[in-house]
Amino acid sequence: MAPNFRRLMPLFMLLALLLPILVACGGAPAATPTDAPVAQATDAPAATAVPEPTAAPEATAEPEPTVAPEPTTPPATGDVVQLPEVNPADYSGDIIIAGSSTVFPLTERMAELFIEDGFTGQITIDSIGSGAGYERFCTAAESDIANASRPIRDTELAACETSGRPALEFRVGTDALAVVVSTENDFITNATIEELAEIFGTATNWSDVNSSWPNEPIQRFIPGTDSGTFDYFVEEVFDEDPAVMLSASNTQLSEDDNVLVQGILGSPYAIGFFGYAYYEENASRLNILDIEGVEPTAESTEDGSYPLARPLFIFSAANIMAEKPQVAAFINYYLTFVGDEVVDVGYFPASVNAINAAKNRWLQATGGEVEPIALPEVDPSAFSGDIIIAGSSTVFPLTERMAELFIEDGFTGQITIDSIGSGAGYERFCTAAESDIANASRPIRDTELAACETSGRPALEFRVGTDALAVVVSTENDFITNATIEELAEIFGTATNWSDVNSSWPNEPIQRFIPGTDSGTFDYFVEEVFDEDPAVMLSASNTQLSEDDNVLVQGILGSPYAIGFFGYAYYEENASRLNILDIEGVEPTAESTEDGSYPLARPLFIFSAANIMAEKPQVAAFINYYLTFVGDEVVDVGYFPASVRAINAAKTNWLEAN
Repeated sequence: MAPNFRRLMPLFMLLALLLPILVACGGAPAATPTDAPVAQATDAPAATAVPEPTAAPEATAEPEPTVAPEPTTPPATGDVVQLPEVNPADYSGDIIIAGSSTVFPLTERMAELFIEDGFTGQITIDSIGSGAGYERFCTAAESDIANASRPIRDTELAACETSGRPALEFRVGTDALAVVVSTENDFITNATIEELAEIFGTATNWSDVNSSWPNEPIQRFIPGTDSGTFDYFVEEVFDEDPAVMLSASNTQLSEDDNVLVQGILGSPYAIGFFGYAYYEENASRLNILDIEGVEPTAESTEDGSYPLARPLFIFSAANIMAEKPQVAAFINYYLTFVGDEVVDVGYFPASVNAINAAKNRWLQATGGEVEPIALPEVDPSAFSGDIIIAGSSTVFPLTERMAELFIEDGFTGQITIDSIGSGAGYERFCTAAESDIANASRPIRDTELAACETSGRPALEFRVGTDALAVVVSTENDFITNATIEELAEIFGTATNWSDVNSSWPNEPIQRFIPGTDSGTFDYFVEEVFDEDPAVMLSASNTQLSEDDNVLVQGILGSPYAIGFFGYAYYEENASRLNILDIEGVEPTAESTEDGSYPLARPLFIFSAANIMAEKPQVAAFINYYLTFVGDEVVDVGYFPASVRAINAAKTNWLEAN
């Protein structure tokens, strides 16, 4: 094992930048716009326990391969995120890990190092396959960390939610699936995807695939069906249908990759596949095949040219890390040092963007101090083309401001922004697939997410600010300055006259002006005031609805007995003519919206998709610009800034998509 000093030296050098651990729980600055032309529209192996040591354990020596690629860390497109320093000696207790046999050797290495550097507790790691690992973590709720060599499925995520442990993804590396034969095999060095489908499926003899190959039965050794390796191979080679491979003759399945290695070594006519690390351990006895003529290397796995490369993950949950600080500390340590170890174990590094995303999830889950992420610099003048945006009227003025600045700083294309409400914006983005960006003043719903998936544009969320709903009256109203949630339910629902709510108020009919039902503002108010049931409010007399907040403002200005609600920005525009109410005695301010004391505060979003940003680089550039400079503009527009954590999460989504 390498000495501790080698791994700790970077921490000493960065000490001035690091903060105490809390595991217990581009472009140039934009100028002010003038008249920017924005168009407005309208296996079953036994568990491996890493023992509680009295002295630092010796790491298991890794065999040196005869031939191995030289992986290099992929380049960063943003600053490297630093996590707070963690001292393993400060922690004890148990850490229970189960899942992918592919991720097993990497997690085992990080566990050994964590113990060597002082952890006095017990780390148990079960190699049982990704699916079984998710089951043990999500459904059985028996493990603290799940190793996985495939992304978590919606059903597994739902099981995690049901068991009270919402899964957090931490990307830790990249694996290339190795398709291997014995060194005694002298006839195959490369295979196409089509040939793999025959070799592992329809063919009986090697000569059935290629007449120049031996007329000998193919002997197949493949991972078990609960393995992420199995799932990934089936997805890439058999179009997600495993039936043919599972019915092929001479096929042996095992969750233990060592069993597969031994089987392949037994015959020159055997073939199998597993994680690259297991090839590395046996490189002197196995030959690895190129796939579609591409050798698995750090470059070919990162750039996507090698057809059988995949990400590696560990999963945990914020509440687990709060209840078991040793789990949070281990994940911190894992993410901090995995880049130093992943190549030696036999995998390729995850990109800096992916590791940054994992580190930011850790910071958000543990409440650690966060520094803003810097996105790559963009020059708006380098982009043209159209950008089509539609959705929330609340987010409209903020997006309009960012579009004006983007154009002022050189963008030569056309930006169209429709103010049609959050629901209609999601429909236009997800179902109609007619817009590039959706403005939204409420989170996207499961049905809308599914519509986005169906239309081939998986929605990515970018938090851009915080809005306080403003409940307002005319300055001619001299009797109401504060309202409770219960009073709001009467004012906008059951009461007819003001005096029905408070006998000291005028015996005059309440005139109500509210956003349209397709508005995120409407949804949010109904959720907070009417327990998600709009029926009473919609049936109240003297109620006018409009998706245009300016119509609501004009209505309220027309009478001292009128009242309405909309986004805070529209109050700001008319503050000299409107009075804003305190709610439950709390004034809407930056502090009260951020700390949650103001009852009617909500997040603001824009949504897009990775494939849209790839097809239309101007969209990616605009979102980058938006996230980079929104903090400079959001207050002037009339909203409150999103927290650094929320903006970092949005920037991380951008980095991962680009």
